Amino acid sequence: MLNITTITRQSAGKVVSYYADSADDYYAKDGSAMQWQGRGAAALGLKGAVEQERFRELLDGRIDSVTRIKRSVGSERLKERLGYDLTFSAPKGVSLQALVHGDQRIIAAHDKAVAAAIGEAELLAMARSTVNKKTSIEHTKNLVVAKFRHETSRELDPDLHTHAFVLNMTQRGNGQWRALTNDGVIHSLSHLGNVYKAALAKELELAGFVLRYDRNGTFDLAHFSEHQISEFSARSRQIEAALAQKGLDRASATQAEKNQAAMATRQRKGAIDRDAIREIWKERSDALGIDYASREWAGAGNRTFGPEAPTKAPQLEKPLAHHADQIVKFGIKSLTERQSIITAQELMEVSLRHGYGILSSDDVRAAIDRAGKGGHLIKEEALFTSMNPAKDARSTTAKPVSAPAPTPMSRADWVSSLVRAGKTRDEAAALVAKGIERGRLKPGDERFTTHIAQRRERDILAFERESRGTVTPRISKEAIAAFLSGTTLNAEQSRAVSRIAESRNRYMAVPGFAGTGKSFMTKAARDLMEGHGYRVTTLAPYGSQKKALEAEGLDARTLQSFLKAKDKKIDGNTIVFIDESGVIPARQMHETMKAVQEAGARVVFLGDTAQTKAIEAGKPFEQLMKAGMQTSYMTTIQRQKDPDLLKAVELAAVGHSRESLAHVSAISEIREASDRYRSIVEAYAGLDRTGRAQTLVITGTNDSRKKINHGIQQALGLSGTGQDYPLLNRLDTTQAERRHSKYYEKGAIIIPERDYHCGLKRGEQYTVLDTGPGNRLTVHDRDGAVLQFSPARTTQLSVYNIEQTEIAPGDQIKITRNDAEKDLANGDRFIVKSIGDGEIALESDGRKVTIDARSPMFVGLAYASTVHSAQGLTCDTVLINLETKSRTTAQDVYYVAVSRARHEALIFTDDGKKLGEAVSRESSKTAALELSQLQRHGSSHEPNNRMQHEQTRQKEKGDREMGYGK
Repeated sequence: MLNITTITRQSAGKVVSYYADSADDYYAKDGSAMQWQGRGAAALGLKGAVEQERFRELLDGRIDSVTRIKRSVGSERLKERLGYDLTFSAPKGVSLQALVHGDQRIIAAHDKAVAAAIGEAELLAMARSTVNKKTSIEHTKNLVVAKFRHETSRELDPDLHTHAFVLNMTQRGNGQWRALTNDGVIHSLSHLGNVYKAALAKELELAGFVLRYDRNGTFDLAHFSEHQISEFSARSRQIEAALAQKGLDRASATQAEKNQAAMATRQRKGAIDRDAIREIWKERSDALGIDYASREWAGAGNRTFGPEAPTKAPQLEKPLAHHADQIVKFGIKSLTERQSIITAQELMEVSLRHGYGILSSDDVRAAIDRAGKGGHLIKEEALFTSMNPAKDARSTTAKPVSAPAPTPMSRADWVSSLVRAGKTRDEAAALVAKGIERGRLKPGDERFTTHIAQRRERDILAFERESRGTVTPRISKEAIAAFLSGTTLNAEQSRAVSRIAESRNRYMAVPGFAGTGKSFMTKAARDLMEGHGYRVTTLAPYGSQKKALEAEGLDARTLQSFLKAKDKKIDGNTIVFIDESGVIPARQMHETMKAVQEAGARVVFLGDTAQTKAIEAGKPFEQLMKAGMQTSYMTTIQRQKDPDLLKAVELAAVGHSRESLAHVSAISEIREASDRYRSIVEAYAGLDRTGRAQTLVITGTNDSRKKINHGIQQALGLSGTGQDYPLLNRLDTTQAERRHSKYYEKGAIIIPERDYHCGLKRGEQYTVLDTGPGNRLTVHDRDGAVLQFSPARTTQLSVYNIEQTEIAPGDQIKITRNDAEKDLANGDRFIVKSIGDGEIALESDGRKVTIDARSPMFVGLAYASTVHSAQGLTCDTVLINLETKSRTTAQDVYYVAVSRARHEALIFTDDGKKLGEAVSRESSKTAALELSQLQRHGSSHEPNNRMQHEQTRQKEKGDREMGYGK
């Protein structure tokens, strides 16, 4: 609903005439279609209707007859940024109701929502200035904005939208006019779009309209059907078709790619006969059966099925502040499920979207502030970064250009650094205060965590720390040495086995790089310990990892099954080896260690902190090692057989990703995604059967995975020889989201993990028919029986979408959900032997399995895998797709991908020059106590005495009862 276009002098052309001449004023005869807005506009005496000549002067930078704003120099004049076109577009149904039916209340609501978003944008306005080679940022909080409201798309469909042209100028406190910095408005488009949508939804709800919300953060009037909306959306279909030609869609395309598609498909607007156009719209509406007077929900959810009572939309019987607090609580729960530390910007975005129709951005901001003051959120002490890093306050010498940006520091740390440089404390405090006031010290994002997250991490660290020295080893050094003398273990593996046997600690770790032989070491340790009367069991986070351990001859269980079991089968004589500990989140680690403490067992954590992290919040394995848990490192990599590739993996393992690239087998730069995928397909399909069996294709996104898989299937001659089947992919939703119907989508598949009184049966598949009204889902089972329920009362649901995919005999596929009955694990790989209407026969290494194909299946093509799916696999050759702009390209992802290969790793990228920077990006996994460590001088939430400790405990108990965190 919000797009941006940068207007340069080179592209200005007919900007003035386009905006002004095309501005529609059909319903507002008072000239409200063209309006000035902004404190900057007011400072220039601009109010009311936009006058074309004055707009043209300001575009040219002429403040008055004497003053001209400086925005470029010399040869850069044609690239001079004149301003930014922020285009706010109403949902299609809203446009129809406003423009075809002629509802002026909606036009007023749209105008009010645009004004709210521009008001929010003004809070972000900044200007940069440099005096005596010192750069500072001033938050000017004023803009000059010319708004032009239009009513038609280029295909002459109803399209209520406003071009809010933000002129590249803002007034500083001293009265001077300067160009805007990009840091504020331009980098906050998602937020500004949310502000517009929140304000519009609230106005529409107040006007009595029922809204239909969806999981992508959009909405529309609920009395329009999807078919009616689609028939009036020719422009959207054009843009989507243009994106599809490049292998993109609206979700995967960048803003620049969407703008490019829009420009490539736009047609020139000609003269418009508005009366004739409205008559055509009305005729089309009649043909589609649109009832503009209706306020009824259009869809299956409007009917009642079964005993479940209809759920109504939330009523504002309680004070608005109460609803705002509940909505922010949802934001906290949803975000902290994945990250221990969250930013104010993230919390604002998630909460604002969840509160559409109820809250404004000011309401959410106030609720976040209350959550902080009430102690539900722990706020980090403000951190500041120097705007002049070339000469840091901590050093009197200039830093080299290639040096990393200085670390953000608190006000107290900045004062201390200046004291160390020779200033008195009073002088240092005054300098820091002035630096903050004048913008030379730039504040970072506000960050928060919760008491629950911090307590869980403290407990994890306490479990380990308090268990040191509590174990009495019973194998002599002589017995250990005798055992090791009969093995082929290398020095690091032998040392690890010896320390496991000799350890006096309940917990210890054997961290090791990928390919160092941790499983081989574990088998030897198991043999030694069992030979001396110990019981040994092995756990792994995922089913595929469990299978890999079993293939190595180890007795293994998944961590989840261990935690769910009433009888965990461990006691004081048990040693538990936990593989891939780096992907265990804090919640599971806490539960696991608590169970071990109660049983009196011992634990050996195995893992690699450099590989991909847990999806859920926390990084406890890394925290435990940093806190001093006993470790025995394994760094001698044995997997790679090619010396150069070995060097690449060794460098990647220690974070030197950029240097690692020089040692990979080959890097191919292919800018266009479709061409790059084709090259990967050709490289794979060109191998013989044996070569393909020992080659893995790794890519970052699910979209690229699908395209490469389909391309390989075609190249192998299998496409067209099979049948299309509905395959299931898990939807990425949080537990908090799954309790609200608007985060589901029509056609999605729901699988209950337990029976529910509303009629849902454990393990059965239910297809979503509708997601409202209110917090209600309408679904049908495989036999077509329809039922309705509120997801707020069904907390254990798995949600999937359907991907129609051809599967043919000879295809390589993988299992995507554990199936204990068939002994199938998520990640298991097979070759399709035969297909039929009712079943698919699979085979792998002599093992034969039959899958029921009468309903959507948990399988997928397995030629290409994402990095998370590939972790734990090994092969001779890896073909790696690394897209430099993708958020999935990072240091840990690159390390996992390149370390899968024994002999060669071939990289395909869109930009060889930017690849080093892309693979050097660090993952953003956080720990709650990292925030605590930054709080000082009385602001810490660490309990300092018994009374404070008890107060903190009571606060955490209250937070759990109120639903803050898990």
